[in-house]
Amino acid sequence: YLVIKILRGDFWYWIPAGGTLEILSSVLARILVKIVTDFTSIVQFRHPYELGGMYWMFSFVLTMGSLPAAIKFYEAEEGDKRVVDLARRLFYILTPSTLVMFIFFFITIEERSRHTFMSTTRGKDLTIKKFRESDDDATKAAFTFQMSKHHWKSIEEEVRGWVEASWSKWVEEKPKWLDDITKERIPVEWIKLKQEREDEKKRRATPKAKARRLPQITPYQDEEEEQDNL
Repeated sequence: YLVIKILRGDFWYWIPAGGTLEILSSVLARILVKIVTDFTSIVQFRHPYELGGMYWMFSFVLTMGSLPAAIKFYEAEEGDKRVVDLARRLFYILTPSTLVMFIFFFITIEERSRHTFMSTTRGKDLTIKKFRESDDDATKAAFTFQMSKHHWKSIEEEVRGWVEASWSKWVEEKPKWLDDITKERIPVEWIKLKQEREDEKKRRATPKAKARRLPQITPYQDEEEEQDNL
């Protein structure tokens, strides 16, 4: 699973932990989500920031197919016949009922959400899409400075141009989303005007600013809004 994520360029988790911690958090998050999905098939984990739609569907089918294979393997190893019989009865009951419930679920959800079960969209694809399609600065910031930089590194110059064109306006308007933590995630060299750049350097040099440099985690959008963006 991790090899597939790496080959697809979709290894990095969305949390902006930074440095070595981001490697560890990405590995841990990917493994935990995969294990939970294999045992529960929670549909929300088809989100591009998690397994992705296509891989979620693959895991669902693989899980169903692995049950009879596991029973056969146990039986070949001369396992307890009572356990084998019980496992087969459970398989004949649970597998069809799970499939029926999934089909019922699939045909009753909104049509716009059905394609997400076969989506190949990567996490960074969604991040870039949200940044480019939004005209709202708060949304653009949420999908850049509150996300792992690995998600938007390919459009860094585009993000820089947006910051250079907007910083003076932000300083004047003081939008709520532009808190001190978000400011410190913006490279100071992206601030175009020299005086504003020097002011920001001085602000970051204060003891209070240095003590506050911790990752800020942004929760997902609500499920309905997410589906609109897939």
